[in-house]
Amino acid sequence: MWSPSRCQFPKIGLFSLFFAACFLAGAARADELPTVRIGTLKFGTVNWELDVMARHGLDKAHGFALKPMDFAGKDGAAVALQGGEVDVILTDWLWVAKRRSAGGDFAFVPHSHVTGALMVRKDAGIAGLADLKGKKIGIGGGPADKSWILLRAFAQKTAGFDPAKDSTPVFAAPPLLNETLKRGEVPASLNFWQYNARLDPAQVGELVTLEDMLPALGLPKDMPLLGWVFAAKWAKDHPAEAKAWLAAAAEARNLLATKPEEWQAIRKLTGADSDETLARLRTAYIRGIGEDTVPPAQRESQAQRMIDLLIQLGDKDEAPADGKIPPGTFFAGSAS
Repeated sequence: MWSPSRCQFPKIGLFSLFFAACFLAGAARADELPTVRIGTLKFGTVNWELDVMARHGLDKAHGFALKPMDFAGKDGAAVALQGGEVDVILTDWLWVAKRRSAGGDFAFVPHSHVTGALMVRKDAGIAGLADLKGKKIGIGGGPADKSWILLRAFAQKTAGFDPAKDSTPVFAAPPLLNETLKRGEVPASLNFWQYNARLDPAQVGELVTLEDMLPALGLPKDMPLLGWVFAAKWAKDHPAEAKAWLAAAAEARNLLATKPEEWQAIRKLTGADSDETLARLRTAYIRGIGEDTVPPAQRESQAQRMIDLLIQLGDKDEAPADGKIPPGTFFAGSAS
């Protein structure tokens, strides 16, 4: 016997099949998007930006699929880039210049400029740079740390001494250095910006910022240091993906710079233990952002000045073998 209810089942089945087909077609189209593989440090700050990018679907909106790949250290990420395991990493232009001088074809797009400061304990009696003579200075890195090189050059020019010779540098991993400063084992430290932001401003303050040091050394205040690095051949062979990546990266940075709520979303990633620390991290992050409109050739000229400083201070290992910035170090394309 005929029943209307029996006709409804096939109808529902057809709709289900229709929507399933649409879903599968959409998934297939997503799978067809070209992948951009980003090499990151497991606990690096670039993961904050990648989280924003993924949550807002900025990669898909720009026509590619983001694939972050974690590495334990910057050397691992660099090796992966050289081996073609990843397409892009975040590192400094000195790394690019050295590889290009040795025949590599890597290129650099500015991501953030030199930022940070020499931090001193407020109970250490240090009122000026000259007061650091004979005292310990904690350095969040090794002797080749770029900030340390800048501080040495600045101290020689403005205070007449070389901290490497007239003070006692104490090199330590960034987290350990913060603890060492808090305990008063060193009266001053030069650490990465995200660690400086975690210090209690009631106990520690800025003595001099790196941005203030740069002009005194003949360098622009917004001199880029870190940037997106990729093989020039990859950008040539995949121009759409390279352009899309830089556009999405710029959009993610803009959201972090302009939307305070994004910092609540990445709070766990930052490791901030209080609202105050999170606010200081946001302020420090924004401080390093700058729209880079300087032509690559001009940036290379400015970079040459920093390489000259490296050589002058005896750190030839960090400079290209011939002491010159190779043409093409700074990518002649859109920056993020």
